[in-house]
Amino acid sequence: MIGYGTVGRGVAGLLHKHADLYTARTGHRVELGRVLVRNVVKARAAAAEAGDAQARERFTDDPAVFAAAPADVVVEVAGGLDPVDGWVREALRAGRHVVTANKALLAARGPELFALAREHGASVAFEASCGGGIPCVTALTAGLMANRVTGLYGILNGTCNYILTEMTQRGKSYAQALLEAKEKGYAEADETLDVSGADAGQKLAVLASLAFGVNVGGDQVPCRGIDTLELMDVAFGAELGFDVKLIAAAERWPGHEHVGLSVAPCFVPRDQPLAQIHGSLNALAVDGDAVGPVLLVGAGAGQGPTASAVVGDLLNVVTGSYPAHFSRMRLTPDLHPPAQPVAEADLEGRWYVRLSAQDQPGVMAKITDAFGSRGISLSALLQHAPRAGESAVPVVVTTHRATRGDVQAAADTIAAMNVVTGSPVVMRVL
Repeated sequence: MIGYGTVGRGVAGLLHKHADLYTARTGHRVELGRVLVRNVVKARAAAAEAGDAQARERFTDDPAVFAAAPADVVVEVAGGLDPVDGWVREALRAGRHVVTANKALLAARGPELFALAREHGASVAFEASCGGGIPCVTALTAGLMANRVTGLYGILNGTCNYILTEMTQRGKSYAQALLEAKEKGYAEADETLDVSGADAGQKLAVLASLAFGVNVGGDQVPCRGIDTLELMDVAFGAELGFDVKLIAAAERWPGHEHVGLSVAPCFVPRDQPLAQIHGSLNALAVDGDAVGPVLLVGAGAGQGPTASAVVGDLLNVVTGSYPAHFSRMRLTPDLHPPAQPVAEADLEGRWYVRLSAQDQPGVMAKITDAFGSRGISLSALLQHAPRAGESAVPVVVTTHRATRGDVQAAADTIAAMNVVTGSPVVMRVL
């Protein structure tokens, strides 16, 4: 195993706790061998505290010693790109199967690793890379294979979902909710990867590649984070019957060949299942042409859920079922050309636009004309009376289906009006 952090300790714990159960289920004794770590002293102390009788002999910080140790499978739970990428490639070249939880590695270099595995008669299992303990990968590559998938809509980052839940359910500011997320261990000291949407974008690249039979790179997913979300928009959304979620979406609309990709805070109608996913939970909604909508919900991170997915992959490798599936499955991105995603301006949907306008006669006509001149139909309009001493008022409109580019062009036209202050806020209504 590469790595002995939170997830690595969880994997080791499950292998020890359920050793007899796994033997009964697979017909093989599954044992943890060498573990490659950065700090041997720290790892040995943690393993000894957990009751690992082989704690002293098990750990090494020498990649050569690790590579020379006997093993059928290498479990990678260290994360990051380099030097992990080199160690994974070395394992695959040796014909060893690899189980990984590393969505960053797969989003950036997955096709190369999958191809290398096929070349050397090995496999790469990666259930834990997307959605923690939720069987998203298994659902897309096995359970839902009879379907032509038309849409994926995921809440794929527990940190963001916790922050948004605190903002929408308890009226806390973004800064307050982020501080609590760090105190509870949901957010890292540097929260950028989570709140920028980049983490969800990496996971979406992996899942969309499987769902649509394309090769999506992590850098092809446009990401907008939650760090600029204002409580004012949360409040207006609630008034219109919406909750706010960071949604990772991959869609193929009827008549379109290419896939639309995006990660952004979206308004979700409260009567929709995704709006009910609160706290640090994750979810993936899949639309299939035969099965219809399917919703997978569970813990998207944490020691137990992620270790569950890692060990599940490991056991399927041990029995031979996963390697056989991997060798025959034609869904992984190494077998498909690079995706040509729909341009962000051409993404279709309903939209929420908030602006600040002077409370004067004729202003609303100018605003609605900016949308109408671009063929955009409005579904709702919300305006409150001005506060005492203020001449500008917030105005909110929601549209029927339109492209983001057309809506943004209308918003830019409105922003240039002398009766409007500031830049309009544009968000999708899912």
